[in-house]
Amino acid sequence: MTQLINSTIKKKILKIIFSALFFISCYSEATASSTLNTIRISYDNQLNKARIVFDSNKKINFQVNNVDKKYLRISLKNMSLIKNFRSPVVDEKYIKSLVFNKGKSSLNFSIKPNGKFKYKYFSLTQNDKYSYRLVIDVYLIKKVKKVKKVKKNIIVIAIDAGHGGKDPGAIGKRGTMEKDIVLSISKKLYALLRKEKNIRPVLIRKNDTYIPLRSRIKKARKFKADLFISIHADAARNRKASGSSIYVLSQHGASSEAAKWLANKENAVDLIGGVSLDDKDNILAQVILDLSLSATIETSIKASSVILSKLKKVSKIHSHNIGQAGFVVLKSPDIPSMLIETSFLSNVREEKKLKTAKFQKDIAKAIRDGILDLIKQGVI
Repeated sequence: MTQLINSTIKKKILKIIFSALFFISCYSEATASSTLNTIRISYDNQLNKARIVFDSNKKINFQVNNVDKKYLRISLKNMSLIKNFRSPVVDEKYIKSLVFNKGKSSLNFSIKPNGKFKYKYFSLTQNDKYSYRLVIDVYLIKKVKKVKKVKKNIIVIAIDAGHGGKDPGAIGKRGTMEKDIVLSISKKLYALLRKEKNIRPVLIRKNDTYIPLRSRIKKARKFKADLFISIHADAARNRKASGSSIYVLSQHGASSEAAKWLANKENAVDLIGGVSLDDKDNILAQVILDLSLSATIETSIKASSVILSKLKKVSKIHSHNIGQAGFVVLKSPDIPSMLIETSFLSNVREEKKLKTAKFQKDIAKAIRDGILDLIKQGVI
């Protein structure tokens, strides 16, 4: 019986020993020194960029530090040099020096760019063509001469007549189509604004054509609009509903739109005064765009309140509060935008009124007067 117990204990001890040896072997292999094969440097004159690539036979354990914002220190842990290793020749236009020194358990490199710089880095696993790599991109920041800001004299107002072409919009009981009414009002507003000094009105659509919603935003941005006004005529199941109202973009709509713009950070740069998003993670970039949109919404609300106060003088007001919704045409992150519902085509009385040249001109004059006040107040 004792022999049987001793035999069982021995087997357990042997099993523990073999397991320990196996884990020690695995650990030794994992921590074995990697070999640095080459350092390759390439340059991109258009991007003003130097790309430094470290090639190793194993996954690279590294640390990158920006020391005093003057140079980069790259530490490659548990790394040795291949025999006959050659340091790369650097282009002094981009890199002043690349210095190497060997530490106790790492290879240390100091890279000093030629001037102010920003950088990013990432690692790549091996593939059929290359071994393990650490890639560091260094971008030189060009010196830009400070130019005195010249106060903008011309205010650009983008006038968007809703619907058009194959999209008639709301249709009144007497067959009046929204697309025709709002185009007529938009042209009257355009004619009024053309008479004003320092205002340049632009029509998003000049005739009965269909323009996709996001194309309207692009067109306004192409004109560098300071204010975007989309003109519509409302409709409701309740045939008694009447009056004018104004909408701006909701905060929820702003956040979802920021996410769309982040799909291409390069296109998003000019939305926030040229601040690059390329070196920022998605969360930070989202916050920056959200702030930009929030500021635009705040201006949109101020502008809408002024114009609504002018509309009160010529039309009944359906809602005295500025509505907020996710309308696509309001989603330009850098242009204060509003959607004006002039009156209800679904209301027979208002349909009749909307068809008259007098009421259309009264609406156009009210919007014009609101724009003039906004310029005086410095809102736009």
